[in-house]
Amino acid sequence: MMQLGFALLTIGAVQAKSVKSVCLKNLMDVCAGGVGYFLFGYAFAYGDPQSCNAAGICSSTGNPFIGSKMFALHDLSEDAYQTYYFQFVFAVSTATIVSGAVAERVKFIAYGLYALFLTIWVYPVLTHWLWSASGWASATRTTGPLLIGSGAYDTVGSGAVHAVGGWAGLAGALVAGPRLGRFDKNGKPRPMPGHNSVFYISGALLLWYGFYGFNPGTMGMIIASDGTNFANLVGRCAMSTTMGACFGGCTGLLVMLIYTRLTTGRAMWDLTMSTNGALTGMVVITSGCATYEPWASALGGIVGGLLVLPGSLFVLHVLKVDDPVDAVTVHAFGGTTGVLFYSLMASKNYVYELYGATNSWDGGPRHYGWFRGDTPHTFAANVIWVCVIFGWTMGMMYPFFWVLNKFGKLRISREEEMAGVDVSKHGGHAYPGMEDVYNVELQHMASDDVMTDVPDHKFHGSSGVDYPGSHASKLQSQIDHLKAEMARLVALVPGAQTTGKDSNGLVPNTGKDTVV
Repeated sequence: MMQLGFALLTIGAVQAKSVKSVCLKNLMDVCAGGVGYFLFGYAFAYGDPQSCNAAGICSSTGNPFIGSKMFALHDLSEDAYQTYYFQFVFAVSTATIVSGAVAERVKFIAYGLYALFLTIWVYPVLTHWLWSASGWASATRTTGPLLIGSGAYDTVGSGAVHAVGGWAGLAGALVAGPRLGRFDKNGKPRPMPGHNSVFYISGALLLWYGFYGFNPGTMGMIIASDGTNFANLVGRCAMSTTMGACFGGCTGLLVMLIYTRLTTGRAMWDLTMSTNGALTGMVVITSGCATYEPWASALGGIVGGLLVLPGSLFVLHVLKVDDPVDAVTVHAFGGTTGVLFYSLMASKNYVYELYGATNSWDGGPRHYGWFRGDTPHTFAANVIWVCVIFGWTMGMMYPFFWVLNKFGKLRISREEEMAGVDVSKHGGHAYPGMEDVYNVELQHMASDDVMTDVPDHKFHGSSGVDYPGSHASKLQSQIDHLKAEMARLVALVPGAQTTGKDSNGLVPNTGKDTVV
């Protein structure tokens, strides 16, 4: 359900010429990620050796960095299959977050490779640190002292899932560079709206529905085989998810309304900011959804809604990063905030209900939210944890994307991007018979400043044309070549017109309504 939501939201946020590419890459996030997590990922995350005494009581003897058994699920008991499935969904969700951040300009092979790398290495190792009984940051660690006497608390993965995906998306977008046409020659952002708001909101609502599996489903069951009743915990997670989405969506809408009124003199009820507010609100409360009262969940939603507009503006205008779906804001910023929010607002009674009143290392008291009456131990541990997430993810993913780019395996060529990945790489457009829409997009992309507004090194090895960008005369020659190539690619579009072309060799805009 969540994967379909990711796909539809991204489809709605990109241009019509990239829809089929988004569909296939969302599918491959699951398929390639599933292969990687099956073969290696689950073992690196949870493959802890066990030592059992004469009474049959077992404990972990694993190392604090990485798991070392159960590769390809070897020796995994059948009663743990549901745990594997749930963790697999988390892993591929992390990979899918990245696909939205780098949409419309990255090669298909790059998607498969980063999905494998994330699900084999980056995500599993980090979750071993957090969620295994031997992980050095785990709040349930049994093999050594707890981090800051508390351990890091990130129960459902605001940091381990969402922030990892968001920071990995930022690494990919930084290395790949923006889409052609996203910034002008002075570095000022230009509008590049998605082509279908219906798909966009449909995807967001499906993600909202999927969060009810993602968050409450963490418990794995409502009543355990030993009779333990988790119904209250499951219900609390569902309540927190609802409050986060509702208050986040309303806050995002109101913030954008005020912002547009102050900056343009005209208030605007914005779909994107409201939608992202709801999603970010859910991401913020995800980490501790089982440990919040309703008012605290609502507060988390408000915090998420307040993040969306400044976060989006910062990424686009300050970092100059082109993120079509605002994955960095929603997942990286929202996820990081969620981990910190847990350490401030987690209720003592609910933490004790979920984890027990004492820790599993030395029997000391379990820590909870600093603003709820506890010491700042959990806050300090979670601050360290969000820094580790950022450092580990960026430290792994940025060099990975850089190497792909260095060998020409990251970004498609200028010609392919201008024509659209669907027609240049995937056998044709997703909407046959709607050539007017594609012609408008192609006409916009044919302008000289759009052709040259992305640095040449971002296309390293991705085209047979040399782009040194050192001499104006040579650059003009390359622009002429690109125009000719564009005209050839347009002619390949089924049903494309061959007459009435403008000076760029493209069919001019007829003035018809092209909103899908």
